[in-house]
Amino acid sequence: DSVRTTPRARPRRREMLLLRAVSSAIASSSSTAWRRAASVRSRRVATSSWTTSSIARGSRRRMATSAAAVNHPGQVKVAHILVEPKDEPLLDELGEQIAAGVATFAELAATHSKCPSGKQGGALGWISRGQTVGEFERAAFTTPVGGTSKATTSFGVHLIEVLDARANAPTIVDVSIQDLQEVLEGDLDDVNLIDVREQNEWDAARIEAFDLRPLSTMQQWSPSLMDDFDPTKPTYVICAAGVRSARAAAALADLGFRDVRNVSGGMYAYGGPNLVTGR
Repeated sequence: DSVRTTPRARPRRREMLLLRAVSSAIASSSSTAWRRAASVRSRRVATSSWTTSSIARGSRRRMATSAAAVNHPGQVKVAHILVEPKDEPLLDELGEQIAAGVATFAELAATHSKCPSGKQGGALGWISRGQTVGEFERAAFTTPVGGTSKATTSFGVHLIEVLDARANAPTIVDVSIQDLQEVLEGDLDDVNLIDVREQNEWDAARIEAFDLRPLSTMQQWSPSLMDDFDPTKPTYVICAAGVRSARAAAALADLGFRDVRNVSGGMYAYGGPNLVTGR
């Protein structure tokens, strides 16, 4: 037998059906919200797992570092991988590869970075505050040594690796031609002597003991610099007048040379017995 619904019961039945529908909608909405929140948390954890990854020197082993913010006071030594904004998801993939030990930062920079520094494994050397755009600076100076972070600038999106930090930039000492002459009369095995002029200038006149490394081609010869010279020895840098050599001296210090000296006055001021002219 069927149960008839009386006119009085129909409104109550409609109320029950409506209540069930509302309850179902609330449950579904809560479940969706929970899943979204869980997804966001998952993405954050996945990102931080490589963002704070540490790259052990001389090893492919990866170690987790503290995610606590730092504030480096002096200079930081950095490398980066630059991509276009539309390729930002690629940086996440690259970060995960680095964290997993699949590839090194330098390898991925050489393959994927849009910056010319990619040819040197993304290395930018030492930077001080005020030398880069604000977004890049904030990321670099608040990332622990050995860690990586992302920054978006007008150039694109960067994956930044902080390789080292130091409280103060090394001081470049200006020396006179007389000081240089005393060095040339001593044991030349104890010093590095680098001429950063161009080949045609070198051909016209040069100091015999110096090695030619044109400033204009520094990106080409800097990767082998540590093999060609001893960075622990005093390094004397000369150019025509002292301007290019000052720039090169600063770059050498950034690359790790401990005692760099710029020859003031340069070749224009030199007239010593070690001068060679012509080819």
